[in-house]
Amino acid sequence: MPFRHEICKAGKTKQHTYYYAVRTDTKEGSRRKKENKTSEAQKKVNSRQAVKKLTWILNENFDGTSLYITWSYGKEKRPTGKEQLRKEVDKLLRDIRKVYREAGDIAKYVWVAEIGERGAAHIHMVLNAIEIKKLKGCWDKGWIDIKLLDDSGQYRKLASYFIKYSEKTMKTCEGFSGKRYNSSKNLKIPQPVKTTVRSKDAYNHTIEIPKGWYLDKGSVAESWHEVTGFMYFTYTLIYDSISREQVKESYTLDLDTGKIEITEKPGKEKRKGEKVKKGLLAPENIKKHISKAKREKLYKT
Repeated sequence: MPFRHEICKAGKTKQHTYYYAVRTDTKEGSRRKKENKTSEAQKKVNSRQAVKKLTWILNENFDGTSLYITWSYGKEKRPTGKEQLRKEVDKLLRDIRKVYREAGDIAKYVWVAEIGERGAAHIHMVLNAIEIKKLKGCWDKGWIDIKLLDDSGQYRKLASYFIKYSEKTMKTCEGFSGKRYNSSKNLKIPQPVKTTVRSKDAYNHTIEIPKGWYLDKGSVAESWHEVTGFMYFTYTLIYDSISREQVKESYTLDLDTGKIEITEKPGKEKRKGEKVKKGLLAPENIKKHISKAKREKLYKT
């Protein structure tokens, strides 16, 4: 059964995802039973994919110096409709870009609106670093809550919150935005690399951890695709350059597919001279070019 192995490097993170390659399966895939594609199932797929892509964007473009800001409306200043909300968000973004220009910088941001069922309104935003007091004059509709992002470089949970906020707003303020998140045009968009794995054991639950990296255990997921019904497995590694004792360890995680034993093992590292030994100086080739005495001297040193 062919699987796709998707790897996306974004900032300090590297996400691995294995999923069934429907288009490349010429045998088993043609015999599978067709799933009934419901709109609700497709919405779940779209939501999950939005979280994944937004996580990549946040990880690639922001770090521990970046700001997570919530611009909240006072009760008496809440927007009366989607047109007013859009107008006020546009003004906020113009003011933010102006503040950054005056500071000799360029604003980078991602934002979503959150409108509650009773009318409470917030604009959630991630911004690149700037002196916080410079932003206070951008908002006169209520109050501002500002936090620094953590230094991990993994903003998966924040991306999930953003998508929940925007999906809530799609229901409470229908027609405000068809997007699950909005961003400035100057952000880097990570592109995943995909390969096809054609083996009976296309993936297992053993995860290689290279030196200087660690596994985000909360990112480990195994479940069934909501539409196709096929299984997928994903996890994210985070680079922090810390030298840890590399030992093999196993533990059990409660995933959608059941209690799964996950094994972490040290990743393989390339040794110096490895490429050379595969070439003319490989043991099987060196005797063709160098005398026995010189060979012995070479390998002694």
